[in-house]
Amino acid sequence: MSKYSRVLFVSEADTGKGPMAAAAFSQYMATEDVEVDSRGMVVLFPEPINEKAEAVMVSNGLSQKDHRAKAITEDDFQEGTAVIALERDQYEALLDKFSDSGRVFLLEELIGEPVDYGVLNGKELSDYGRCFERIRDHMRKLAEYIRTIDKVEG
Repeated sequence: MSKYSRVLFVSEADTGKGPMAAAAFSQYMATEDVEVDSRGMVVLFPEPINEKAEAVMVSNGLSQKDHRAKAITEDDFQEGTAVIALERDQYEALLDKFSDSGRVFLLEELIGEPVDYGVLNGKELSDYGRCFERIRDHMRKLAEYIRTIDKVEG
C-alpha cells in the first residue's frame, strides 16, 4: 500500500464495528506494511470493545481484547494516513468536522457497493455475527481494491 502507511476505520463509538473492521482488514493486509486501527466519532472515555463483538471475532480467529475506544482528532490526519468512514453518517461528520478531507474516504465508494451495518447496541450475538460477516467481506473487497490501485500506481 504505497500511498498510505496507516489506515483508520471510523465508526460511531469505536467499540464494535470499527474494531471489527480493523481486525478483519489487518488479516487481509497481513503481508503489507500498513498500520491499521479504528477511531470513533463520539467517544466519551476509553471504553473496551463490546463483549459480543469480541466474542464474534474470537470465534473467527481474531481479537481486539486490548482495544480501547478512541475519538478521532485532528492529530489523526497525518501524512500517509487514510481515514475510512464505515458508513455515510460518519463520512459526512468527518467532512464537516475536519479540514483535511483529502484523506477521508467512504467505504462504500471504495468497494463499489452500499454499506449499512445498522445499529448493534442491544442486539443479539447472532446479529453481531452477521454484521461481522458483512464487514469481513467488505474488508476483503477493500484489500483487493487497494492492491489493484497499488499495481496501477506502482
